[in-house]
Amino acid sequence: MHPVNGEEERLTPEEICAGLSQIPINQQAMIPLLAQATADGAISYWPLCILAICMVFIVISIVKLRVHPFLALIMAAFLTGFMSTNLPDLTTENIGIFKARTDMHIFSYTSDEEGKVRIQYGRNVLTPETIQSTIEGIQEKYKQKTYLCLHLIGGVNTSETHVATTIKAADALGLPFTIRHKATAETGNKYVNAIAWSMRGFGDLAAGIGLVIALAAIIGTCMMGSGAADRIVRTLLSTFGEKRAGIVLLLSGFLLSIPVFFDTVFFLLIPLARALSLRTGKSYTLYVVAMAGAGAITHSMVPPTPGPLMIADGLNIDVGIAMTAGLAASLLPAWLVLFMARRFDSTMNIPMRETPGTSNQELKHIVDKKDNELPGLLSASIPVAFPVVVISLVSILGLKPIKDVLDVTSYSFFPFLAFVGKPNVAMMIAAAAAIWTYAQQIVRNNPSIQGQLAKTLSEKLEAPLLTAGGIILITGAGGAFGGMIRLAGVGETIEALANKFNISYILLAWLATAVVRVAQGSATVAMITGVGLMSAVIGDGSGLSYHPLYIFLAIGFGSITLSWMNDSGFWVVQRLSGFTEKETLRTWTVLLTAISVLGLIETLLFSKILPLG
Repeated sequence: MHPVNGEEERLTPEEICAGLSQIPINQQAMIPLLAQATADGAISYWPLCILAICMVFIVISIVKLRVHPFLALIMAAFLTGFMSTNLPDLTTENIGIFKARTDMHIFSYTSDEEGKVRIQYGRNVLTPETIQSTIEGIQEKYKQKTYLCLHLIGGVNTSETHVATTIKAADALGLPFTIRHKATAETGNKYVNAIAWSMRGFGDLAAGIGLVIALAAIIGTCMMGSGAADRIVRTLLSTFGEKRAGIVLLLSGFLLSIPVFFDTVFFLLIPLARALSLRTGKSYTLYVVAMAGAGAITHSMVPPTPGPLMIADGLNIDVGIAMTAGLAASLLPAWLVLFMARRFDSTMNIPMRETPGTSNQELKHIVDKKDNELPGLLSASIPVAFPVVVISLVSILGLKPIKDVLDVTSYSFFPFLAFVGKPNVAMMIAAAAAIWTYAQQIVRNNPSIQGQLAKTLSEKLEAPLLTAGGIILITGAGGAFGGMIRLAGVGETIEALANKFNISYILLAWLATAVVRVAQGSATVAMITGVGLMSAVIGDGSGLSYHPLYIFLAIGFGSITLSWMNDSGFWVVQRLSGFTEKETLRTWTVLLTAISVLGLIETLLFSKILPLG
């Protein structure tokens, strides 16, 4: 790829995209976009200091100062940029490379008073003899095509020996590059760049997953309001029988927490757990722990729930693959939930106490509700089943081993299937089905409302959209923070240390996420921090001996660790179940920690047995 002529010789956006498109999207680097790289192999510990300062800042802001997570994360992104050195300018090339997450290396050429040209790469001064080996070392280290930017400072031009040698070496290795003429070696205002890059990271992530989050909120509200979620639970109960009510509630929490937020699912299912306990006269602890634990698993492991969706986006993993892997990895922990729920029930046997909001008499009415007052099973199931099945199907059919056996991508129907299987499109269809079912139930219960149906639906959906807006702000701020971590060089430092001490990246991902989770309570903030760190460390994942989805699983399981009194989920479970704080710590907290540890062991084991690399 050659530079174009002009005052500022650089590639056009089209040429940049063309060059980057030669690198498969799942192999593009996520290595920090550093203005100057360290070429002598020395490890700089300042990026780790930046990370530590910012993590402490986030925890204190949220836990002690009660600052909203959005503000805490966005300020942490700014702080990271202010403390970073050599932030790149927000040029057209840099924006393209930042979005594609490929790596740029800058070579600076300056001339002294005698006209002798000096070439510098990071802290290293190069000679014509060392240029070739330096560029080869860059390509070998990052094991992929990288992007070079040649800064010609002052009167240096492309005919100079050092520049010509660099261009020849880059051409020989097929590395894309650009040439920029600069009057001086000074770059732009780094404080301005810190704000600008933070906003770029915020916009990229919010644009990528914002619509899916909003649609998931709509689906959850409509399924609750229409009775669709209740229908799914009733069907499972009739299929498995009342004696297996614990399994029914576990499956209900497991399935409904895929498109619906955990708090919402718990609000929905706790009355059913209480009502079932009233009917059977036993097993209240089993019912509560089973459905809460299962809901916590898929809430952290399976898109389109915002947390795992954000991890998949940050690690550049196909959403369908993330769904499939998340569901598969959740099966063994779900069995553990049922096993521990039965143990808790037999050893503790916590009684069902009165809780605020719903009396035991009102709960009795729930189990006596007529089936014909609820929507049909098919219409109730579509919002949950359709996006999971279609998105996963398209992803699986696109895998190379499947294509080698049966290449359905060449069939005439596949373009339509691929369109429907896009996460945004699949979720829009699921949301439309959920709204339609909700509208039918509203009209059925109140026929006179038909003329004001649109207004009624709009009012019903206002609250979940407001909730989704807050979540989008938080995840977008997480994208800003993650992007600034990459730019600060944190990934390179941790990668060097991990290689030096032979630390498992899976263990590192789990531990980093778990520490943040325990410190400040929010699983979402923990996932944001974990994926921001690991996306900077592993790059495109091409250097791993296993598929990056194992990093995805490690972050997800790490975010489940040790839910205690600084976690809003802890108080939701404690207050609505009627458990005491001590009972909640002995059940809920212990259960989630066991799930997290089992998930880590499972991830480490399968990364060796079935690396999928």
